Amino acid sequence: MHGAVAVDFGATSGRFAAGWLEDGKIRFEVIEQIPHVAEERGKKLFWNIGELLDLARRAANYAEAKFENPTIGIDTWGVDHGFLDKEGNLLQAPMCYRDPCNVGAFDSLKPHRSRLYALTGIQHQPFNTICQLVARRIEDPDFPTKIGSWMILPDLLGYLLTGYRNQELTQASTTQFLGLDNLWSPEAFEIAGWPVPDMQPQLPGRIGGNIQGNVRIAHVGSHDTASAVCGFGDLGDAQMFLNVGTWSLAGCVIEKPLATPEAEEAQFTNERTVDGRVRFLKNIPGFYVINRIHEELGLKNTVPEWLATAQDVDERINLVHPDFYNPESMVETCAGMVGRRPQSDLEWAGLALGSLTYTIAKQPTELEKLTGRRFTSLRVGGGGSQSQAFCQSLANESGLTVYAGPAEATVLGNLAMQFLASHQIGSMEEMRQIVSRSASTKVFEPQK
Repeated sequence: MHGAVAVDFGATSGRFAAGWLEDGKIRFEVIEQIPHVAEERGKKLFWNIGELLDLARRAANYAEAKFENPTIGIDTWGVDHGFLDKEGNLLQAPMCYRDPCNVGAFDSLKPHRSRLYALTGIQHQPFNTICQLVARRIEDPDFPTKIGSWMILPDLLGYLLTGYRNQELTQASTTQFLGLDNLWSPEAFEIAGWPVPDMQPQLPGRIGGNIQGNVRIAHVGSHDTASAVCGFGDLGDAQMFLNVGTWSLAGCVIEKPLATPEAEEAQFTNERTVDGRVRFLKNIPGFYVINRIHEELGLKNTVPEWLATAQDVDERINLVHPDFYNPESMVETCAGMVGRRPQSDLEWAGLALGSLTYTIAKQPTELEKLTGRRFTSLRVGGGGSQSQAFCQSLANESGLTVYAGPAEATVLGNLAMQFLASHQIGSMEEMRQIVSRSASTKVFEPQK
């Protein structure tokens, strides 16, 4: 049986899913899922690279046992990376984008922000790769020339599994180093004080190195949101997308980067799709805020169960505010923003849910001004699409019809690109049609 295995790492969990083509659709099942968190070592936050590699190896073992001539594709969150020495050995575990030292580097780039946006079209965020590399240079001015190279996380995992080097385009576009022409920007690297990598970013949809036996790496949209947007299939000009997980990524697909001063002021970013077009979107704190509140309140019910009890409150918080990046206490930060502490768990649910959907619902109007489009619906994927309370609140706040699903849009897009890379699907257009047939949705109409 021909098939593929998608390895999908989010910022709080990792899993792999086995997929195959059947009756013109992509079928799949999630085989294993694990939690993972950043670990504090010497007052810095690192990812457990061994844990990530072990899950990828188990995925490869499963692929070899289950399928004939299989591939695996790896996607992760954006911006994080690892360093190799001049012999190609990993120097240390990859650092987490939430490490506090990135904020100082972000502030140091303030004089260059407008120029960086004109060069790259990427939203100014303290976790961008450029801020992380500047932080490393500030700590050790010789570090950029002492190392051999750096690799974005999915390509780093692929290299450690196969010895095959790659720089994938959708991930490269999250770094704030990629130029508007889809090539590394020498000027952006000059601003950062780092040399330009010797390998240019490549479009996904190709076969890479061999892991073991007949198992090969397929280069997918290795930024998880790129795979998720691929997993939505066809998106019309009147439809926004929203992928909701730890982060909420809200935007639309456009043909070319839109790096105007107006787009910069509105904090929109130009990341790439699997076919080299642009995911014009905004990064919004997503269920990270809700999950932190839920955890700090010590609630026993699940997050969806808690949100389903939400009591409407008058207050709304714009979660784009920088104080929500990584606060010591999310509860105290929210209370400070509204000037009071909600009196019950139900009120806390109402504030959390209403604030997230309020923040997202502001984006269609801004997008319409910037793109000249008129949006009538919102396609929602990711774990948040499984919450009826969230989807209905979003429809109510935005006034748009919400099409929820698939929850596993990232896995679906990852698998679709693997089948394209291995020529089980013949073209990008055929892939979109197959993905559209494979994804079911649930509709939520505005109720007020």
